[in-house]
Amino acid sequence: MAGNTLIKSNIFGLFIFIAVILLILSGLYADWLWFDSLGYLSVFKTVLFSKIALGAVVFLVFFILLLLNFIILKKRAGIVHQKIYLVAITVVSLLAGLISSTYWFVVLRYLNFVNFGFVDPVFKNDISFYIFVLPFYTFMLGILFFLLLTIIVMTTFAYLLKIKTKKVPKQDTKEGSLGFEQPFQQIKIEIPQKGKTHLSLLAGLILILLAGFFYLKRYSILFSPRGAVFGAGFTDITIILPLYTILAIITLVVALIAFAYIYNQNTKLLIGSIVLILVASFAGNIVAGVVQGLYVQPNEFNLEEPYINQNIKHTLFAYGLTDVVTRDFPVTYDLDIDDINRNKVTIENVRLWDWRPLLTTNRQIQLFRTYYEFLDVDVDRYKIDGRLRQLMLSPRELDQNQLDSKAKTWVNEKFVYTHGYGVVVSPVNIVTKEGLPELFVKDIPPKTEYEELEITQPRIYFGEQSNDYVVVNTKSREFDYPLGSENVFTTYEGADGIQLSNILKKAIFSIKLGSINLFVSSAITKDSKILLNRDIVERATALAPFLEYDSDPYIVINDGKLFWIIDAYTISNRFPYSENIIRINYIRNAVKVVVDAYNGNVDFYVIDKKDPLIQNYAKIFPELFKNFDEMPMGLKEHIRYPEDLMRIQTRIYGTYHMKNAQVFYNREDVWRTPNEIYRNNEVELKPYYIILKLPDAEKEGFFLITPLIPRGKENMIAWFVAHSDPEDYGKLEVFRLSKQELTYGPMQIEARIDQDTEISQLLTLWGQQGSEVIRGNLIIIPIEQSFLNIEPIYLKASASGALPQLKRVIVAYGDKVAMEKTLEDALNVIFGGKIDKLKKEIKIVEEATGQVPESLEDKFDKASELYEEAQEALSQGDFSTYAEKIEELGRILNQD
Repeated sequence: MAGNTLIKSNIFGLFIFIAVILLILSGLYADWLWFDSLGYLSVFKTVLFSKIALGAVVFLVFFILLLLNFIILKKRAGIVHQKIYLVAITVVSLLAGLISSTYWFVVLRYLNFVNFGFVDPVFKNDISFYIFVLPFYTFMLGILFFLLLTIIVMTTFAYLLKIKTKKVPKQDTKEGSLGFEQPFQQIKIEIPQKGKTHLSLLAGLILILLAGFFYLKRYSILFSPRGAVFGAGFTDITIILPLYTILAIITLVVALIAFAYIYNQNTKLLIGSIVLILVASFAGNIVAGVVQGLYVQPNEFNLEEPYINQNIKHTLFAYGLTDVVTRDFPVTYDLDIDDINRNKVTIENVRLWDWRPLLTTNRQIQLFRTYYEFLDVDVDRYKIDGRLRQLMLSPRELDQNQLDSKAKTWVNEKFVYTHGYGVVVSPVNIVTKEGLPELFVKDIPPKTEYEELEITQPRIYFGEQSNDYVVVNTKSREFDYPLGSENVFTTYEGADGIQLSNILKKAIFSIKLGSINLFVSSAITKDSKILLNRDIVERATALAPFLEYDSDPYIVINDGKLFWIIDAYTISNRFPYSENIIRINYIRNAVKVVVDAYNGNVDFYVIDKKDPLIQNYAKIFPELFKNFDEMPMGLKEHIRYPEDLMRIQTRIYGTYHMKNAQVFYNREDVWRTPNEIYRNNEVELKPYYIILKLPDAEKEGFFLITPLIPRGKENMIAWFVAHSDPEDYGKLEVFRLSKQELTYGPMQIEARIDQDTEISQLLTLWGQQGSEVIRGNLIIIPIEQSFLNIEPIYLKASASGALPQLKRVIVAYGDKVAMEKTLEDALNVIFGGKIDKLKKEIKIVEEATGQVPESLEDKFDKASELYEEAQEALSQGDFSTYAEKIEELGRILNQD
C-alpha cells in the first residue's frame, strides 16, 4: 500500500515537472515568434542564449566543485546519506545557475565595455570601469562566495554527523540533597583531524574572497554621501580608503593563518585573527565618524574644497550639462509695435490653449462614442502652407473599459473593438467666436483642409491605451468606426501579428495568455493574427528593457500615417562623484523610438552617438539600433527635446551652475523652477514648447524653455532653453538676467494680475455667477531683449458636460497689464493700439432695466445687487423672479 502511494506521489511530481517545463517552453516559443514577427529575433536569441550559457556555466562550476567536495567528504567523513547530498548538490547548482542567468546583461556589458574618455580623480580609472567592469567583478565575487559558503555548510554538516563524543568520569563528588553522591561527567567533543584540515582550507579560501571584497570596497568611496558633496571626501580619502586597504591585507594574512592551521592546529590564533578583522573594521568606522564630526565639519570647506570641485565637474558631465552655453540677457523693456511685427511667427504661435482645458473640450466635442478616449494633448510643430505652425494633437484611442457592461464580452474585447481612430489637431492660438478651439483635423473619418495633415491610415492599433492583446482577421466582423446610427467594419491589413495558422500556435498562446477561449474559439481561422504588447511603452520595453522611457510619448502625422515617438534614455547610478537624483546619477537622451500606430513596427534611432552606454548596447545588439540618419525626414522634423530630461537637468543646473567651490558650498545662488496659478491653485510651472527666434539667431526654431528663479525669491533670474530642431538638437543654452534689476517672475506676474482691480473684479463676477474661472498656463516669451507674459482665461459653466471657453487673454509687459478678447487686442493695448480695448470691453451698454453701467465698478455693483436679489427670491420660493434676476445678471456679465 505504501509502495503504491509512493508511486502515485512520484507520478504526480513528474506530471508537475513536465507541466512546468511545458509552460516555460511555450512562453519561450511565443516570445520567439513575437520577436521574429518584428524582425528582432537576433535580440531575443542574444538574450536567451546569454542566459542559458551563463546559467549553464555557473551550474557546471557549482556541480563539479560541489561533487569534488562530496568525493573528498565521502573518503574523509564516510557520508551515510549520499543520495540526499547528491540531490542537495543538484538543487543548489540549479539555483545558482538560475540566479546567475539574471545577470546576463552585467556579463555582456563587461565583455563589450566602451571607454568614456573621462577618468576619476582618485584611482585614475576610466568611468567605464565603474559602470561596466566593477559590477562584473562584484557579481563574480558574489557567486564564488555563495559557492564556498555552500561547500562550508555541507562540509560542516557532514563532519558534525561524524563527531566523536566521549564521557569522562570526574573524580570529585558532591553530596546531593538526599545525601547521595552524584558523580559528574564531562563530554569531550573531538572533530576528526581530517575535518579540521578540510574546514581550515575552505575558511582560508573564503577569507581570500573576503579580502577581494574589501579591495573592491575601496572604490565605493567614490559614491560616498558622507562629506559636503556626493563622492569621496576628506574622511573617505584619509580614513576609509586606507581602512579598506588595511582590511584587505589583514584578511589575506588571516587566510594564510587559516591555511597554516593545517600544520600548527593553533585554534586560538585563527579565531583571534578573525576577531581582529571585525575589530579593525569597527574601530576604523568609529575613527571615521570622529574625524568627520570633530575635525572635518568645523573646517569643512577648507578640507573638502578639492572634492567639491570634482563633484561639480563630474555631475555636470554626467547630466550632459558640461557644454551649456551661457549668455547674458539684459532686459530693456523697450519693445514697440514694430518689434512685435518683426516677431510675427512667434506671436502667431503663442500657445493660448492650455492642454488641460483643451483636453476636456476635445473629449466633449470629438469623442462621439463612450468607448473612445483622448488620453493626452501633445504639442508639436508642422509646416502648413509653407508656414511654421505650432499645433496640438490628441490621438483618439479606444478604451475597452468604457464599453457598455453588456458589450464587455470576450468576443467584443478580443475580436471586434480592436483599435482607435484618428487624431484631433488644433492650432495653439485660434479661437472660434464661441470660445472653442479651431480644429484643423476633426471627426471620423478625419477631415482636414490642409494637405500636410491628411491622414490616409487613421487606425491606431498600438498606443498608450492599447493594453491587451487582440485577434484580427477572424470570422467576427471587426469594428472600424461609427457612421451615424450604423457601424463601419474593417479587416486588418497591417504587417504586425503572429498568424495562428495551426493548433499548436493556438495552444501556445492560450497557455501564455491564460485563455481557454483563444484555443476553442471557432471564429479564429488560419489567417487570423494575434497582436501582442500593444501598449507602445511596454512594446519598446519588451524589446529593449535596459533603456528608460519617457513618460510622454507623442503622436506624429507623416505621409498620411500615424507614428508614435518615444524618448529613450541611457541611465546609470554608478558615475563617480555625480550627484544622485532618485536612483540615477547619469543620463543621456540617446535614442528616439518610433512606433507605427497601425503596423506596430518599432525602430530605435540612436541620436547621441557619443554616449558610451548606447555604444555598449549597440555592440551587444547590433541589429536593434539604427543610425539617426536613417530616420525618415518627415519624422526628423518632429523630434522634441523631452520635458522629463529638462526637469532633471534644471534641477541639477539650479545648483551646479555655481562652478566656484566657495559659492557652491555656501549655496549663495541656488536657482529653482517657479510656480504659476492654474485654476485657483499654485502649481509648478512645467517646461513648455515654443516657436521663437533666439537673440542673434537668423530664424525661428522650436524650443523647450523654462524660466528659473532664485531660491527663496520670486523674481526671474534666468531662462533655460533646449533646441529641438534636428540641426542643433540637444544644444542647451542659459540666458542670465541681471541680479541688480528686477525682472518679474511667474508668481509676481500672477500677483500683478490679481492686483489689477478691473481684471480681478471681472473674474470675480464670472465666478459669482456659478461658472468656474480657469486661469490657464502662464507663458513667458522672450522677444528681442524683453519678456511678454501671456495667460489665457477660460470660463466653464458649472453644469455637467460644460465646455471650457477661452474668454480673455491677459498680456503683462513691464509695468503694464491688459486683458482683452484676443491676443491681438491685448497687444494693441500694451503697445499703443488706437482704442483702449480694456475700456471698450466693458463699454456702456443699454440694459433691459433701463440702467446704464458706465464703468466696471458700476457693472460690479449692479451684478452684485442682482445676485443678492436672486438669492433672496430663491430663499422665498419665488422661482419666477429668481430666473428673471439670473437672466439679467447673465446679460451684464456677457456684455462686450
